[in-house]
Amino acid sequence: MKKSYNYDEIKELLEQEKQKLIQQLKGRKLTSKEQQTLHMSIANYEYILELVDMNHFNRGLQRSSQKKRK
Repeated sequence: MKKSYNYDEIKELLEQEKQKLIQQLKGRKLTSKEQQTLHMSIANYEYILELVDMNHFNRGLQRSSQKKRK
């Protein structure tokens, strides 16, 4: 059986974590390495959020099934 999840809860959790990172970036003086790490983490959360959206709206799956048919 396919395990289901609550799209809204997961999206909200990911957004909150991303916002925490953004606040860390703004809130204090950081070394360039720390800034780079935070920027990469924020980008990762944005990518994960995009994947969650794609999964929720079944985007991406259609493309891969279309490729198999050709």
